[in-house]
Amino acid sequence: MVACLTACATSPGVISTEARSGNATATTDVVGNTPPDTSPDTSPATVPDTVPDGSSPDPDGIGDALFPSLGNPGIDVEHYNLVMNYDPLRNDLSAQAHLELVMTEDRPSFTLDSDGPEVSAVTVDGAPATFVAESPELRITPAGPLTKGQHLVVDVTYTLSPHPVPSAAGQQVGWFPTPGGSYVLDEPEGAHTWMPCDDHPSDKATYRFEITVPAGLTAVANGAMVSHTSTVSTETWVWQEDRPMATYLIQLLTGDYEIVDGVGPNGLPLVSVVLHDDRATMQPYLDVIADQIDYFDDFFGPYPLDRYGIAITDSFPGLAMETMERSLFSRADFASGRLEPAQQLFLSHELAHQWFGDAVTPALWSDVWLNESFATYGEWMWLDHL
Repeated sequence: MVACLTACATSPGVISTEARSGNATATTDVVGNTPPDTSPDTSPATVPDTVPDGSSPDPDGIGDALFPSLGNPGIDVEHYNLVMNYDPLRNDLSAQAHLELVMTEDRPSFTLDSDGPEVSAVTVDGAPATFVAESPELRITPAGPLTKGQHLVVDVTYTLSPHPVPSAAGQQVGWFPTPGGSYVLDEPEGAHTWMPCDDHPSDKATYRFEITVPAGLTAVANGAMVSHTSTVSTETWVWQEDRPMATYLIQLLTGDYEIVDGVGPNGLPLVSVVLHDDRATMQPYLDVIADQIDYFDDFFGPYPLDRYGIAITDSFPGLAMETMERSLFSRADFASGRLEPAQQLFLSHELAHQWFGDAVTPALWSDVWLNESFATYGEWMWLDHL
């Protein structure tokens, strides 16, 4: 993210991983140092029990020093299936969040991060569960106790009139209505303002998004488009992200968008989205994507994800976010249709994040400097190359 979090790192050595997902990989030392034990460690990343100053963390959080209420102890979410119906004219969202998770410790109950959704029903493995909204948490108590290693299916039915909210990092986050549509901006703690989730980068999961919008509109999310069906009054779009992803990297757009397909280096699918009225103006920015990937993969290694592209939305100026596999930008910054230094900077920075921040993600927010330092170095490399 170009306007990054202003945070000081509290740990000098950082290990990042596809942490706390069922698809966790061997841990990798991002800064390139060889750890004392070079044998692969295939266990999920562990999160400290206390914040660095030794104080007790929020009992409902996992101990992140910068955002102590985020994350939920005792659970590892492996998959989200979000079924959503959004009416931009009324700014009305009705949804069901289907979570597949594993208990990582014995507990009588568990929490999800949730601060905004008006929850009407919760089931665990198909049976009604007791729930209490204790902002910023949703506390869920099933009929019986939960044991470490137990797999659960949790369904949460909810509604809300989504809107952005102030972030502890200094900007607004969450769901932003636009003329005729919407977009989300979730870094660092915006996802749980519109969906119940484990809203911390240490818990990466796969996703399926099913979004229904009024006829004539397009809904876009991370991953590959699985299907698109229409009725007289609605359009339903289904997208699926099979790579483990942190909640802050979710992309969800609704509006008058055109999906533009292309092919990048080594046959990499390029899937971009632009507003219909902007199609011709945005072409220069679509054209440079393949060149930038081809340049960076000589230094950073093969492109690490399944596809790439850009999404240009109707937002406030300065928006640049590394939403996974399709970076998000503001049309206000690309209105000239020319590849000027500012646009080159935005595009190269968010692309570099696909290696550093998206494919490899910090386990704690105090290490976000690693995301931003690599991406900033990447933009300097690209501008020097030009």
